[in-house]
Amino acid sequence: MLFIVCMGLFFLSVWWSKSRISLRQWHKVDFSLLIVLAVCVVFLCAKYLFSHPSYSLMPLCSAIVYAVVIAAAGETLARIRDKTLASTLYWPRFFKVYTLRKPIGLLMAVVLTGVLLYLLILCPIGTVVARFNPRVLGSTPYYFDNPYASAPFGFNIIIYLFSALVLAALTYFCAFVLSLSAEYDKANAEAIRAERFKSELITNVSHDIRTPLTSIINYVDLIKRLPSNDAVLTEYIGVLDKKSQRLKVLIGDLLDASKAGTGNVHVDLQTIDLTEIIGQIAGEFDGAFTDTRLIFVFTPEKEKVPVIADGSLLWRVVENIFSNATKYAMPDTRVYAGITQDNGAVTFTLKNVSKEPLNISPEELTERFVRGDRSRSDEGNGLGLYIAQNLVELMGGQFAIHISGDLFEAVIQLKQVK
Repeated sequence: MLFIVCMGLFFLSVWWSKSRISLRQWHKVDFSLLIVLAVCVVFLCAKYLFSHPSYSLMPLCSAIVYAVVIAAAGETLARIRDKTLASTLYWPRFFKVYTLRKPIGLLMAVVLTGVLLYLLILCPIGTVVARFNPRVLGSTPYYFDNPYASAPFGFNIIIYLFSALVLAALTYFCAFVLSLSAEYDKANAEAIRAERFKSELITNVSHDIRTPLTSIINYVDLIKRLPSNDAVLTEYIGVLDKKSQRLKVLIGDLLDASKAGTGNVHVDLQTIDLTEIIGQIAGEFDGAFTDTRLIFVFTPEKEKVPVIADGSLLWRVVENIFSNATKYAMPDTRVYAGITQDNGAVTFTLKNVSKEPLNISPEELTERFVRGDRSRSDEGNGLGLYIAQNLVELMGGQFAIHISGDLFEAVIQLKQVK
């Protein structure tokens, strides 16, 4: 009769797992925890029978053991059938993400090993040895109904149940950590996909705009060559020429920002003299500094300062910083440039006093389409520092912005050639 009842439980468990929607959450429970708890129930029933010579409750304990074993077997087959067994083994997935080389992985492995060792090996073996060799416990009798009794191989039900509770808590802490990792990976993948979509959109739109813009620029250039005595028409043509050229620059910057932000830029690292590049770019901006009434102050190093960088990318970065100074620095002030060497790194800094209040954080200034003046009254588009930061990082360097009051400082750090 007991066998028939247990087999009925077995088939009922398998049938319910397939037909009952309300039990789907139950089948997400950690499978290894269920097996360990089933073993603990079997051991507790066996321990109770060992501790009571009358065996008056043997049928009840046997029924519990039968039911637990059959239910565990049915649950196992149901998960194998539904192909959910591997996904409900939390601990292998946990140690795959957090290996023993990581502190949390090592700590969890030590605690889990200790709990399982006590629940499944030390306590059961100690109980069996004490049952068949009473001298191990000494002269004092030991029974199951004395939960506070202790002996070298004795059994304490409170500690045993607490260990099982600790195992369950650890398992669901492990599941919680895995769920957080999964949510983080999902959010990270969505962010990467969104960023890639925006970059592709910018690239495609820029290419689509460039074709008609080229025609506009060419026709404006042809109109400029036609003789005209109308001053108003000449003024309008000049505005068209100026704005179309600005739009052309903006589209180019958009493409550069998209490539730099996604890392889709070829980087050819070489040994480059930083002092020579700074001197050449400063010479090109000499007229711009004069027009904006700025005094450029730079004392070049007597010896070469070799750095590891891509020449064309580094030129673009430094050019963006110099251009930023000519657009936003206060007239009749000095722009200071300097090069320092320390611990295998070379740092280039450019400092200027802003003509507008810098009511913005350094982090915001390196975002796309963000500018310090907020007025958009000049030719800036808010992409220069964003492009510069990404290009420096692609070359293995660091780019930073420091603001102190109205003092603006751009810092580029590159690896030094030893």
